[in-house]
Amino acid sequence: MCDVCVAYQGSPGTVIEAFVLKAFPECTTVPLQRSEAALEAVESSLADIAILPIENAYTGSFHKSYDILLSHDLQIVQEVQMDVELCLLALPGVHKDDLKTIFSHPQYLAQCEHSISGLSVSKKNVDHGVVGAEIISKQNLRDSGVICSARAAELYGLNILECNFQLNFIQKYDTVKTKMLQDESPNVTRYLVLAKTANLPKEHDQYKTSVVFGLEEGPGALCKALGSFWKRGINLTKIESRPNRGKPMRIRGTEKLFNYIFYVDFEASMTDVRAQNALKGLEEVASFLRVLGCYPCSTTTI
Repeated sequence: MCDVCVAYQGSPGTVIEAFVLKAFPECTTVPLQRSEAALEAVESSLADIAILPIENAYTGSFHKSYDILLSHDLQIVQEVQMDVELCLLALPGVHKDDLKTIFSHPQYLAQCEHSISGLSVSKKNVDHGVVGAEIISKQNLRDSGVICSARAAELYGLNILECNFQLNFIQKYDTVKTKMLQDESPNVTRYLVLAKTANLPKEHDQYKTSVVFGLEEGPGALCKALGSFWKRGINLTKIESRPNRGKPMRIRGTEKLFNYIFYVDFEASMTDVRAQNALKGLEEVASFLRVLGCYPCSTTTI
C-alpha cells in the first residue's frame, strides 16, 4: 500500500514501528499511546488503517487485542507475520555481566525468557521497551539493560549488547541417538490490519475469515458450533475464548458459572457457499455472531 496512513500504538524505536515501516514502507505513520486510540483514528477518518498485534508464536495470544476487536466496528482486511528481532541494549561501556535489571514490555520479557534466565537480573515491566531505554539514558543507569529494537539504541545513545536476544530453544528427543536436542524456536508475531471497509475476496486467492460468537445454554453447544464447520469440510486455524464482559457469569440453578465468547479463524472466504452455510448453522446455537473480517491468508513472514 502506497500513501496509506497507518495508526498504531507505539512511538519511535518501538518494535511495532519497525513492523509498520517494513510492511508499509511508503506510509504516513500515526503513532498513538493506546491501541484503542489507533482504531478510533480509523473510525474518525484520521487514519486509513490500524495495526493490532494478535499473537506471537512463542508467547501466544495478545488477549487485550481480542477484547479491543469486539469493541470497535472495523473490519480485518489483512494479516501480516513478521520475524521479531529483539536486542539487548545498555549504556556504552556496560557489559552483560554488569546488569542487575532488565526493562521491557511484558511480552518481550516473556519472548526472551530463555536468554534472561542465563543472567542474574530482575525484570521490570514498562509500557514499551523505549520507555526503559529512555529511563536508562536519562538516569545513566549503568547496571540496567533494556530489550527493544535496534533503532532504540540509535535514538537513546545505547549500545547493542546482543542481537536476536529473543532466540528461544525447544527441546526435542532424538530417538535414534537417545539424547535431548535444542532447536531455535521461531519468534514470529502476527499482526492484523483493520479498516472501515471490508475486503472483496478475489476468486483464486486463499482467504481466511474471523468471527466472534457467544453460545446459548445447553449441553454440547460448543461442539455443535464447531461441528458446523466440520460438516462442511472447513479447517479452523484458531480458537480463542475470552470472558463475556457484557455478561461475565451465567446462572444455572444455584450454580454461578463463567460465561465466555469465542473467536474463531477459518480457511474460507465469505463468498464460499460452505462458509455461508457454516455460519447459518452456527447461528442456530449462537446468542450472537459477528464477522470480524475476511482477508488473504498469510503463510510467509516479512
